[in-house]
Amino acid sequence: MRLLALLFAATVADAFYIPSMGPQSFKHGERVPLNVNRVFSEHVPLPFAYYDLPFVCKPQDVRRPWLNIGEVLRGDRIASSDYELIMGQDEKCRVLCTKTLTPEANEEAGRFVQQDYLVEWIVDKLPGATVFLKHGATDAHAKIKEYEPGFRMGTYNRGTGRAYLNNHVSMNVLYEKRGEGRRVVGFEVYPKSIQNGSGNCPDLNATHTQPLRVGERKEAVVTFSYSVRWVEDTSIKWNHRWDRYLTSTDQQVHWYAIFNSVVIILMLSGVVAIILMRMLNRDLSSYSEEEFRDDIEETSGWKLLHGDVFRAPSYGGLLAPLLGTTVQVMYTFIVTIVLGGMGILSPSYRGGLLTTGIVVFLLMGGASGYYSGHLYKTWGGSNWFKNALMTALLVPALLMGAELGLNMFLWYKASSAAMPFSTIVLLFVLWLLIQLPLTLLGGWFGYRRQPYSEPVRTNSIPRAIPPLPGYMRPIPSILLAGALPFAVIFIELFFVLKSIWQDSFYYEYGYTIIVGLILSLTVCETTVIMVWLSLNSGHHRWWWRAFAYGASSSVYIFAYSVFFYFTRLRAGMSDVAGFVPTLTFFVHSLLISAFYALCTGSLGFFAAYFFVRRIYRMVKLS
Repeated sequence: MRLLALLFAATVADAFYIPSMGPQSFKHGERVPLNVNRVFSEHVPLPFAYYDLPFVCKPQDVRRPWLNIGEVLRGDRIASSDYELIMGQDEKCRVLCTKTLTPEANEEAGRFVQQDYLVEWIVDKLPGATVFLKHGATDAHAKIKEYEPGFRMGTYNRGTGRAYLNNHVSMNVLYEKRGEGRRVVGFEVYPKSIQNGSGNCPDLNATHTQPLRVGERKEAVVTFSYSVRWVEDTSIKWNHRWDRYLTSTDQQVHWYAIFNSVVIILMLSGVVAIILMRMLNRDLSSYSEEEFRDDIEETSGWKLLHGDVFRAPSYGGLLAPLLGTTVQVMYTFIVTIVLGGMGILSPSYRGGLLTTGIVVFLLMGGASGYYSGHLYKTWGGSNWFKNALMTALLVPALLMGAELGLNMFLWYKASSAAMPFSTIVLLFVLWLLIQLPLTLLGGWFGYRRQPYSEPVRTNSIPRAIPPLPGYMRPIPSILLAGALPFAVIFIELFFVLKSIWQDSFYYEYGYTIIVGLILSLTVCETTVIMVWLSLNSGHHRWWWRAFAYGASSSVYIFAYSVFFYFTRLRAGMSDVAGFVPTLTFFVHSLLISAFYALCTGSLGFFAAYFFVRRIYRMVKLS
């Protein structure tokens, strides 16, 4: 176990950088650009572009670099600034600008401070960080630095209801020497609120200073200033500079989650083994071919359904495209996680996770069309083009419909999370030129393949379905099927949700891969058990049920997301709620749960399909 932990830690520590993310060296006296990006809050899921705020200093000539699609979708709006950082030259204090805040801007500054917004600046692709010190693991007296991306816009006193804006920042830029060049290995920001509207630098050595109060509906004059200090840091190398941002949680928590998951999977494996090795063999061994024909009317259970179990599902024209798309989503998730585990999706590659996920999803269109077309033909479909078109449209259309509806509200709030019109057009063009042709091509190949040959023939008249036991009715059985898969992942789910909603870096892909494999086995075994119970109850329409059983834990994930919202995002911040932030959280949580349901639903369906074909092939042989 310790060896596995070291292996996954090495994956992060030695993650290699793609060529565009290579090291950049600066000479002494060379200007190091400082770019501003956005402001974000751990409690309000609405980021804003830094220069869209009416109470900050904005240069006359703003230069904006090209952003990849992942950066745009996560709300990045990187732009140049007037902050002058000269390599190796300390700046004790320098005025950036003196700005007159209108009553509206003053009031808005107070709202942002009250909602605990953080500011993100970037130097050499490193975000400005708030520094925390913790005790060393081996030496309790030693202090180890940890970085939290971003720094507080201000402080808010909830007792008095007063907000104070940080208008002076002290920046420590850490570097290492490499020959004549110097490489940035750390960017620390220490903000301070000082009542100052004189147009000059404040007295930074004063023991008592009046903080700058904002949030009042009155005009105010504010002087913004900054200090720069260059520090040579020999304790960290450039290729490990992200380690302080990626401070790991207690490893025992992750191993506890894995141990908990292993116990569950062993228990389920035992149940499946009992079904296959005892019940099925016992049932089948008591029937020869002649006895089976003579006693078929007197027996009960799953054997009676041999003439109905492979009857084409209701709404098969919808189930086939849905299953094809689930395979596409599942392959996208697998490839993205593997690339992350290999270190390719380093945090230095901003927006890399989203960009990679979108590209892989588009390229997997061929797989979705192939699986959909093959199932569609197996169930007697005759129009392969209609099926392939439905496969290409079904999930992307629902996803874009939800996002565009939400986007209208985000545009209204002027949030940087809103997709620009150009990005919407780009996504449509990518779908039209990449996914649609690949899906149609895959659908054509899948439809040309010979359909699955079922082991038993289907009767012309369907068998009536008897009343089901209470625990096998749709809602109770789905809730029952989803409980164990959710128990496998709920600990790791906390860290994933924290990285999504609280803008922390999630990098522990090794643990995610292990938990994901255990989850896959749990979903497959749970679905097999529930489908077998359903067949044993005389219910032969198992196709949609198998998909629902596999996807059932998504109900618990959405419920856990609601719990996370009220206990983490809104904890102690009941006065900062709003319709658009709440809508944003719940729409995105619903979409996350839906994509999870697609992945696990397809796993459960194909596992159940294999299981059912296997047991009825045994009936035929017997």
